[in-house]
Amino acid sequence: MRKVRQFGVGFENLHARESVRLATLAEEMGFGTWWVPEDYFYRGAFSLAAAAAGATSRIRIGIGVVNPFTRHPAATAMEFGALDELAGGRAILGMGAGLKDWMEGRLKIPYTRPGTAMREAVAIIRAMLRRETVSHQGRVFATDAVRLSFTPERIEIPIHLGVLGPRNLKLAGEIADGLLLSVATSAPYLEMATRQVSEGLKAAGRGGEAFEIGGYQILSISENEREARDRVKPLLAALIGVMAPEPETPIFATAGLPPDTIRAFGARLARGETASDMVSDWMIDTFAIAGSPARCRENLARLVEAGLDCPVFFELPGYPPEQLIRDIHVHLMPHFL
Repeated sequence: MRKVRQFGVGFENLHARESVRLATLAEEMGFGTWWVPEDYFYRGAFSLAAAAAGATSRIRIGIGVVNPFTRHPAATAMEFGALDELAGGRAILGMGAGLKDWMEGRLKIPYTRPGTAMREAVAIIRAMLRRETVSHQGRVFATDAVRLSFTPERIEIPIHLGVLGPRNLKLAGEIADGLLLSVATSAPYLEMATRQVSEGLKAAGRGGEAFEIGGYQILSISENEREARDRVKPLLAALIGVMAPEPETPIFATAGLPPDTIRAFGARLARGETASDMVSDWMIDTFAIAGSPARCRENLARLVEAGLDCPVFFELPGYPPEQLIRDIHVHLMPHFL
């Protein structure tokens, strides 16, 4: 059986002090990365990541992910430079363009050429962290002689892209050091993603040995299998429903979830309903890891065989975060590391 490089975990809806406490627990339990998502409008990722970095000494601290539109890339370089200094060179910058519906619909920020924006943002950030003076006139971003006023902890930093579609997955292979796939990543989607990354690596003349493919996973483990599986239904229903404006999104289309089904979930969500009753056993097994410890190991093994290097387990309402961390340590880590 194929092994993983490391286990990661990430929570976004915790009190800041509880987040720091759990980061230290994850380090004690042998996790490789503590990921801090930035979703609107939860707590800011850089603040939480900095606090976790100050409280730990070994675990890598990942920002997973920030977008190039709400922060100019020069500001992201500044923020990340300080974070990596505090972490002693343990930080990972995760970047993704976000959802058009959120950028334009909620925040009223133009969602301009997301792929180009990502490429330009990565170039600006890398150059600034090398302490270069950056004058950039791109299709999305511009800078005029900007330069960090301090020497960063590292001049070469790991950047992982949080992207969805084939073109941007290929872009990750061309310009990034890793991939952080969306929650609800399935084995068929992973197989497609790894192919696209390989094409990008080849196009850039890069080897893929150091490239990390990670992905957020919904996990629920219990000896009471029905309880474990029922626990994931509300979150899965919400995740499917929120994609109703983009019903042909690759993360679901690749796995075979029809657009009309996604729209039906979206309609229920718009009425304030959970639509948990619409979540089938097939959806649970495809988009989550849920059930007995043995079933969870089988489902994770399918994802690992499909190309997942670094599973990142995401918070699940109704599943105490500390218990989730300890369950992974007991039931999964010994079999995959």
